Amino acid sequence: MLKTIYELCKPSESVFDVNKRDDVLDLTTLIDNKIKPEEFFDENNLTSGMKVLFETAVKRFRGQSETGVIKLTQSMGGGKTHNMLSLGLFAKHPEFRPKI
Repeated sequence: MLKTIYELCKPSESVFDVNKRDDVLDLTTLIDNKIKPEEFFDENNLTSGMKVLFETAVKRFRGQSETGVIKLTQSMGGGKTHNMLSLGLFAKHPEFRPKI
């Protein structure tokens, strides 16, 4: 028997938290250090696109790549800001890299 979407995709508790529900993250939240990286990474899934983004960035961090610009080409609502925030936190907080 097929499982329901709710059975397959269990929402995080924070989805139901009225204090967090209306939070919209933008790039200034990263700049202003308003994102808790542990909470952010615990609640987010690493997509194949994010994996490529992180791998490309790590090569650049290590001086193993000349690629200095990564063009994100998703359509509106496709996760560009989310990916930029993820990479920014990844870069600012190297202690989370092994876990990711």
